[in-house]
Amino acid sequence: MNVKHGKRLTFLAVMLLLLCALCAALGETARVITPGGALNIRKKADEKSTPLESVPNKTLVEVEEVGEVWSRIVYKKKTGYVKTQFLKLPSKLPGQTVYLDGGSALLRAEPEEGAAILGPISCASPVEVLSVEGDWAKALVDGREGWVETSHFTFQYQEPVGTQDWMKEAGTAVASCELTTAPGKEGKTVAVLAAGTAVTVTMIENDRCLVLAEEGCGWADISKIALTGPTDGETVIPTGAAAAAEKALKKQFKAFGKTNLYSAVQAEGNAWRFGYFAGNDQYAYGALVDAEGAKVLLTRDYTGFAVPPKACAALPEGEMTVTLSAETLAVGEVLDVTVTAWENCQTRYALTGNGKKLAESEKGDHFTAAYRPREAGEYVLTVTVTDKNGLTRTQEAGFTVDGSLPTQAGLADIYSQKDGWWKDKKYRHSNLGKSGCAIFTLSHALQRMGHTEDAALPENLAVKYAYCLIPEEGTSNELLINTAARDFGFKTRGKLYDDKAQILQLLDEGSYFSFSIARGHIALACGRNEDGAMIRVVDSAPSATFERINGAAPSYQTRSGAYRAALSPDDLPGARWYFETDEYGGLEYWLPMEYVAKRGVRLIQPTDAE
Repeated sequence: MNVKHGKRLTFLAVMLLLLCALCAALGETARVITPGGALNIRKKADEKSTPLESVPNKTLVEVEEVGEVWSRIVYKKKTGYVKTQFLKLPSKLPGQTVYLDGGSALLRAEPEEGAAILGPISCASPVEVLSVEGDWAKALVDGREGWVETSHFTFQYQEPVGTQDWMKEAGTAVASCELTTAPGKEGKTVAVLAAGTAVTVTMIENDRCLVLAEEGCGWADISKIALTGPTDGETVIPTGAAAAAEKALKKQFKAFGKTNLYSAVQAEGNAWRFGYFAGNDQYAYGALVDAEGAKVLLTRDYTGFAVPPKACAALPEGEMTVTLSAETLAVGEVLDVTVTAWENCQTRYALTGNGKKLAESEKGDHFTAAYRPREAGEYVLTVTVTDKNGLTRTQEAGFTVDGSLPTQAGLADIYSQKDGWWKDKKYRHSNLGKSGCAIFTLSHALQRMGHTEDAALPENLAVKYAYCLIPEEGTSNELLINTAARDFGFKTRGKLYDDKAQILQLLDEGSYFSFSIARGHIALACGRNEDGAMIRVVDSAPSATFERINGAAPSYQTRSGAYRAALSPDDLPGARWYFETDEYGGLEYWLPMEYVAKRGVRLIQPTDAE
């Protein structure tokens, strides 16, 4: 009796196992993959059987029964048999290392929707499948073990294939926020992030974004997260990648290009990731571009994200520091000032020297400032910081100026027309600080051609060519350059150049160009980039350019090789704001060749250039 009972149990156990195996196969969704065309569904499991229907290659079908050679499927309400070898079955995933069909997926702690998220999976990440339970695969991804839906692996790719429809952006929680297991109301809280927590944003769904932090991984309110954007890499980026990114974004988003944006870029595997920011540091757009073919893989609109915290807000409320670049300097040298304070502050600068009040700025957002003294003496700088609630702090810093005067000439010099130094230097009925842009441009060109004599200094050029300043009109740049060409021995011509090929050729031969960069303002074109799309500019008064330029934006080249459009002179490397004049000093930057050629440029060609 006991033996028979034991045999009956053994038989039932075997049947139960077989039934479980059959059930596991029932209801599977598999993808048809053939070497070429459609797959025939036959009435019987026989190659000679009549075809009932044909299934297009790469189609998903329901599998009712799996056999070694033939499997029974349902397609368009017809049931029939197909060769098992042409089905990518989820039950065959265990033991394989595969990649997502494309896009992205979530690795969860349990095989169910709403379980805690362990992290995102990109289509570039290899996934080692350990087992399959129903619609879920237990998998190992980047050293993490968890569960992912098998529907993401219907192609069972052995190599990464598909669009990189995912992101990986650095960010900061700008306010306390919850992380939840799902983007909707059904999500459970897995962690609470404090304001200031560093995160990585990997996905966006409506007004929620998936973030990774040390506290956990989950969905957060997009308005509570600020994207800080990609960082500059060290590799030179083909300008074609940047152009492709901008072209795709203009096509996808009508608002792109209608506002001034600056960009940042970083290498992301075999692609470049471009981020575009608005003037308030709001992350506006992003694009992923294939590094080899400059094919755009992804475009995104990020305008829902909060504004990143300002870098100057580094101290607790009510605390401030003032740092001077030197305690002793010479007449004519530049003193640089750095102010660090708390969040949402503005600054005001006041200077006294030799017992006299010399300068006082308006309240503003300048946390770095500069001053160029014109006489020796003892100086005291007073900096006042005020926040929006009226909290005010003041700090003083003293410095000494001796009587030595720095050399004004030299190839490395970029003259700052608006630093306060030149308002005492006469230029006919005016002064160089007010009317000297064409004179400074000529001086910049002469020094780059090797003229280091005193005659090439701006103050001496202003005396020599005073007649070129026409009352109520400004400097006649044509008269100035034509006359200086005879005096200094360079070549020019009366007609402006506007042909891009000619301009590039002359720049390659060592020539320069003086040109009207904006209404009433002259600057120097002195070089070009590798593909000729950008022209290097030296500008003695960039504030005037930013105020008047129309149709282009001054840009600078990052270490990665990309060109970043500046929203104000503050964005340009080496920018100095002089609190005495509320103006920016001279700068070097880049402009698009299209803009420069359209303006027309005046030749300054060394005589030894061929």
